[in-house]
Amino acid sequence: MPSFSDDMLSPEFWIRRAPDPDAVLLDARQVTEKRLRAFGPDGGLLDLKQLPTTLTRERVARWISDAERTPIRAVIDEEGQPVTAETLDGLRKNAAAEQLPETSAARYGLSVRRTPLRTLPSARQFFASEDLRDYESLQAGVLFPGEPVVIAHHSADQQWLFVMTTQGPAWVRGVDIAEGTADAVFSYVEKEPGRVVTGDQVRTVFTPEAPAVSELELDMGTALPRADVAPGEPVNGASSYASWPVLLPVRRQDGTLAFGSALLRRTADTAPGYLPLTRANILRQAFKFLGERYGWGHQFNARDCSGLTSEVFRSMGLQLPPNSGLQGKSAALNHRLFTAQDSHAERVRALEQAQVGDLVVVPGHVLMIIGHVNGEPYVIQDVPYAVFKDPTTQQLRKTKLNQVSVTPLLPLHADDTTLYVDAMTSLVHVTRP
Repeated sequence: MPSFSDDMLSPEFWIRRAPDPDAVLLDARQVTEKRLRAFGPDGGLLDLKQLPTTLTRERVARWISDAERTPIRAVIDEEGQPVTAETLDGLRKNAAAEQLPETSAARYGLSVRRTPLRTLPSARQFFASEDLRDYESLQAGVLFPGEPVVIAHHSADQQWLFVMTTQGPAWVRGVDIAEGTADAVFSYVEKEPGRVVTGDQVRTVFTPEAPAVSELELDMGTALPRADVAPGEPVNGASSYASWPVLLPVRRQDGTLAFGSALLRRTADTAPGYLPLTRANILRQAFKFLGERYGWGHQFNARDCSGLTSEVFRSMGLQLPPNSGLQGKSAALNHRLFTAQDSHAERVRALEQAQVGDLVVVPGHVLMIIGHVNGEPYVIQDVPYAVFKDPTTQQLRKTKLNQVSVTPLLPLHADDTTLYVDAMTSLVHVTRP
């Protein structure tokens, strides 16, 4: 890797170079305003409370069609065998779109665990080629515990629910959703956070007395309300004095929504609320993912490029859209947009002035600015490959990183002929009001 040294792998290296690293860039009111704009027009996220309570066949059918869109072609299956049209038609048949009623009442639910979102109602895995198994065709993202959904339909085999999420429409395993009233679902979502997960991933305390809330995976930025537990009162067979009691949704045997208390160890990486939005916190949060395996659509209990950026800012109360393209144009954020009319020199000047936490968006990818060395911008990114010109031979080298990595920006190529800087479509100023 050109222009790189091992000490760059520490957040403190960059914090020392950041101007006024502990200054609060956006106060709580400004963070709330940005969060609301993210759910407004062109913000990139969907306000589920604004959906109609009666769903038409036409609307749900359109959602089912929209959900199937994926940038990853389904060419081979998990056994390396060709994916046929008949195979895909069988999955579409399980979607049972022809069984949609003329109208139906919207139903509501909360996710009870970290669960994948799928473009079709199937856990089968498809890939574009044998050497591209890090990208699974049907993977459409993830729901974290406590996220709301509108339930619009179910699969023919009754194993999958078709839901509208804040990220868009998708299929999700029925056993991972607890169904309740709209009031119960949204009142839980709107509760003040009692603990916010600030580590890359935290688990609730193991408890055989309440398996539904035992060792649940909680990703960075997950905010959980405080459970109403008296001091010293045991929770699921353990004292709460050395842990934080939190409230989680659970699924009863009949699929309906209930709530249960769980414990987070006091030593776990959590906070009593969202972290202050400072350059130091942005850097420390981002570097907690350093070295994590790339996970397309949050596969492998990990995250991809936009998952990295969104979770870092979610731990500070900001909501970013779920993919790089939407992050590059969300009305909740400030942008410097680039077109073919912008010269290489203009683009480099913009990057020289970029601040810690700014996002660089190129088609299909997003990177986060972490600082400058000798005027050259550096980024942290979750990326499969780094493509750059070998300084000795001047030949292009393609280095497989496949993890969250720190790299200089200017030498990197988006493809064999185009530098990232020349492919940049947006420089996103997340931390500006």
